[in-house]
Amino acid sequence: MKTFFGVLWDFLVLLITWPILLIRALCNKPDKKDFAVVEEPEIDVDTIAQHLSEAVQIPTVSMVEEFVDNKQAFYDLHAWLEKTYPEIHKVAEKNVINGFSLCYYIKGTDPSLKPGIFLSHQDVVPAPADGWDYPPFSGKITEDGFIYGRGSQDMKSHMICLLEAIEKKLKEGGSYKRDIYLCFGHDEEPGTSFEGAKYICQFLQNRGIKAEFVIDEGGAVVDGRMLGVPHSLALIGATEKGNGDLELKVERFGGHASNPKPPTADAVLGKAIYKLEKSPMPSKWTNLTKVTAKELAKNCGGSALGGVFKFALTNRDVLPHLVKFVFTLASPMTNALVRTTFATTMLWGAKARNVIPGEARANINYRMLTTDCYEDVEKHIKKKLGPEVQVTSIANSPSSPEADVTAQAYKNLEKSIYESFDDIVVAPYMFIAASDARFYYPLTNDIFRFDPFLYDLEDQRRIHGINERCSKDNLRRGTKFFIVCLENMCN
Repeated sequence: MKTFFGVLWDFLVLLITWPILLIRALCNKPDKKDFAVVEEPEIDVDTIAQHLSEAVQIPTVSMVEEFVDNKQAFYDLHAWLEKTYPEIHKVAEKNVINGFSLCYYIKGTDPSLKPGIFLSHQDVVPAPADGWDYPPFSGKITEDGFIYGRGSQDMKSHMICLLEAIEKKLKEGGSYKRDIYLCFGHDEEPGTSFEGAKYICQFLQNRGIKAEFVIDEGGAVVDGRMLGVPHSLALIGATEKGNGDLELKVERFGGHASNPKPPTADAVLGKAIYKLEKSPMPSKWTNLTKVTAKELAKNCGGSALGGVFKFALTNRDVLPHLVKFVFTLASPMTNALVRTTFATTMLWGAKARNVIPGEARANINYRMLTTDCYEDVEKHIKKKLGPEVQVTSIANSPSSPEADVTAQAYKNLEKSIYESFDDIVVAPYMFIAASDARFYYPLTNDIFRFDPFLYDLEDQRRIHGINERCSKDNLRRGTKFFIVCLENMCN
């Protein structure tokens, strides 16, 4: 009801002040960016594609549940890295953390500079073979220039491009002024295992490391037209949502399926799940999402839709409820930027087809805005579902602090993106998933998440799904980006 009256008030304000708001939007021009795309470096993309293919063929599925004994794959990947990147292994101090995670230290030439930390993760999610055009761990390179396989997008391509850029620099006799740490965890994917990045961070803390910045996966290069921007849009994750899992449980009379007594536990649980989907937590503007809207507003236009977005985003401070309401409806991604979300991910009931379960359970995965906390989530769910549904916390990770998007590290990262990509707009945003970066805040608050790959909606859906793939064009872009980024941020 509060949201309804807020939207209604904004609509009345719009009716009265629209001429002023229109002029305001028309006067909102993009900032001039004095960055020229750098000349394409000499990159052997066929060799890089072959390296990614070989890395994908090593099935480093996270060591949890039925894959708990999948140790050899990680040993094989470590050996492969040593063989494939000899220059890095000559120069770097290699540390194996907690048995499987890797931390490479490359000493810089200027000890007065704080180190830079670059993250990746070695592990991948499981990949059942059904539905794939090629076996998921084949690393198949197709004639149209794609490398197929689990991890080709998430995130061995990121790790390979980073290593290729540094190997090239060292092979040419170059060096970096800033100390560099390359940190590759081994259990990023499960969300319930904390044996990798957490221990790497403790290792660095024990060394007394305070970093200038951390760069991890998370942001992306997307088609800006979905937000009214007639350019490619590079989103830098300057914070990430909190996340966790709650279990819903309903206990009722069970028994033989021939003698049902409604409502069954399944029915009550199903109704609860439906109610939760229909009763989300309130939408809110966070500080960073306000900055995102401001940056997008400067660059919207080029079409009727773009004009509408430009008008709305430019006047977000005048029409906050109305614009927030538009965000909740525009797409799942924009909705996730303004509210804590719930997703039903697992269900448990009877173990036989002719049994009515006495207990039904569901796992709810939630992603919290930086303005919300676990207590807010629990209070909302219990209020909506009532006492018949038991709510138990399984795991909880708070949201991350917001990085300083006026800091020099952010400006250097932004510069690197503009110099690596043509026709692009850069904006900070709140990363809606989770990454290993959340463990590194004891070392610095300037933690940024960005993947230098351009994926359309179809390829974005392949991540963790079937036919995951990475193109040679993206490997070229990614390697070029890391070459430029390392120069701008570490020299």
